[in-house]
Amino acid sequence: MNLKLVLPLLALPLLAACAPQVESTVYVSDLQKVLADNQALATPALIRIPQGGEDDCKKGLAALVEKFKTLAPTTGKAQCISKDGDELAEIETEIQIVTKDSSFDAANLLTLEIGTPDADGNATLALHMLKPVTDIVKALADDNSMSTEMDPTKFTVHINNDSRDAISLAPAEVFIDGKPHLADGGPVPVDRRGEIEIKFSDVASAFTEEGNSYIFASFPTK
Repeated sequence: MNLKLVLPLLALPLLAACAPQVESTVYVSDLQKVLADNQALATPALIRIPQGGEDDCKKGLAALVEKFKTLAPTTGKAQCISKDGDELAEIETEIQIVTKDSSFDAANLLTLEIGTPDADGNATLALHMLKPVTDIVKALADDNSMSTEMDPTKFTVHINNDSRDAISLAPAEVFIDGKPHLADGGPVPVDRRGEIEIKFSDVASAFTEEGNSYIFASFPTK
């Protein structure tokens, strides 16, 4: 595999405007279950890695998946896609939903951390990248790899309310269904069987990329 052309979470100069992407759907019933028993629960996630082009992606996809398996679980399902004008390698992995008391395999890239409920029964939700992007790049790139600055990773979390009742989320400074939301912007209702899309801002994404835990919302636990 020629990683001069196919750079995981990195890009050649002509791809400087590209950004890696992380996307997952989280179900309210899973959040409730993890909070109740403190047992980690894996939920599927997609990681999309900028590529030099469609042909380059197809040639190196299998090798890229094998390298990725050394860092995090993967189903082995991967494909080359075009999204938002970028050529990307899309790999299916998982996010561990956890509390502070949960144990899980260290060979993971991401956790969704549920905070201890406050007096009103609300618990925070934080996305934590367990390894900084720079460390991931070093693990996946070879000695001949080139480097360049990239846009912050695009983090997207879909919250699906599969519980019995409608709920109200309290998002932080994120985009909700494409619209900006401030930390004091008030609750966002999610109907039963409804879903909202939460996208991180560039600042939140850059903070998360460094291996930090970013609180992006809180949800009612009762």
